[in-house]
Amino acid sequence: MSCWRLFGILLLLVLTVAWTTGAMAQFPLPPAPMRGQEKQPPPPPSFDRESLFNRLNLTSQQRTQMTALLNEFEEKMRELLWKLHEQRMQLTNLYQQYELDERTAQRLQSSIRQTQGDILKLHHEHHKQLRRILTKEQFDRWNQWWKERMFTPPKNDWGRRGRSRPG
Repeated sequence: MSCWRLFGILLLLVLTVAWTTGAMAQFPLPPAPMRGQEKQPPPPPSFDRESLFNRLNLTSQQRTQMTALLNEFEEKMRELLWKLHEQRMQLTNLYQQYELDERTAQRLQSSIRQTQGDILKLHHEHHKQLRRILTKEQFDRWNQWWKERMFTPPKNDWGRRGRSRPG
């Protein structure tokens, strides 16, 4: 019976890791810090808002609204990702100890799930606001820009992370 219980716990752990990895695919974690480096995530990649706004052909009112929306979204997302990073580091440190504090691990896992839920809610609200600001055509151009940005690997980035370039 205890063998099956252990198997069930391991299966649950594997599924949790798989779910977390999939849920966080949009917001990848920073690479693990090297020894001696500060344990903090790098700043988010920047982009040229002006060229994006020109591509979307925004009015001056839309530019003002989009600037406010993007600033607010980036600030809140940065805070949530920082919080998530800290929670994951705490859990990682906990798992590195031989004596596992089950109660603390459960609390951290719950906290991580809550933060991930907050990220999804923020993302959802951001998309609702985009649709209030942009026309359908502008939104389609936004999506095209986003696809190009998100699904085109940066040059020379694949080898640095030990991945082979898809081909």
